[in-house]
Amino acid sequence: MATPKRFTTLLQLEQQEGTLFEVLGNPTKRPYWFHSMYLKSPKAVPLEAWLVEAIFGPGGEHIPHVECVSQTLLHVNQWGREGEAEILIFGRPDYQKDVCKMIMSLADYHRQLQAQSSEKAPAQEAGKQSSREALREAATQGSRDTTQGRVTLL
Repeated sequence: MATPKRFTTLLQLEQQEGTLFEVLGNPTKRPYWFHSMYLKSPKAVPLEAWLVEAIFGPGGEHIPHVECVSQTLLHVNQWGREGEAEILIFGRPDYQKDVCKMIMSLADYHRQLQAQSSEKAPAQEAGKQSSREALREAATQGSRDTTQGRVTLL
């Protein structure tokens, strides 16, 4: 199994045996709203790996902001760019549920964008082909007109 990618977060968490998590670094520097009892029951949100950076930006640069605003901590386990990812949400149960809904809504939005862009690509290519043909048609039509015009003038 590949090593999970690390993302920026307010507190770096490390998973111990089983489901036990511990705060890395200085535990006294944790946000005032986060209590260690929240480490016992994270809410897991499974996602496709590409959605993590689509939602939270390159390298998860927006994760600390989301954590501050939602008063939750997020821990992302991502195994490769093309694989699966799991976001663990630590915090009060009500906040966990709200953040989970937000992440799932954003995931649906980004999936729709992906589907729309993949539908547009073939249509745009077809549109480019037809516009190229129209340009060729206009160019040859224009040259015929000028040629006919010259013949008429002579």
